[in-house]
Amino acid sequence: MKKYTPYIVFGFMFISWIIGIYYLTVFYTPTSVIPLFNNFYWTSTFTAMLGLTILTTIISLAALLLLKYRKKMQRWYVIHGFGLFLWMLTISSQLKIAAFNLEICH
Repeated sequence: MKKYTPYIVFGFMFISWIIGIYYLTVFYTPTSVIPLFNNFYWTSTFTAMLGLTILTTIISLAALLLLKYRKKMQRWYVIHGFGLFLWMLTISSQLKIAAFNLEICH
């Protein structure tokens, strides 16, 4: 599994970028609503769909570069497991924001 995890991370990264760019090109609105637990946050569509993706991409690339140059890392699986969890969280938040703004779920 150690050999395939970077490919899975890049796959999640690609899926997240595709979702964000697709939403921007097809369902573009001037403002989007990000539903939080007890409040709503109004922001631009670019920030709503690609802001978290950009942040997670930077963190993932930095972590992968760090793990590439550190061969004897004891917590290798923990870091990659957290990275995969972070990407799944990013993709699910993108889908939730898209569904909320398209009035599919409330």
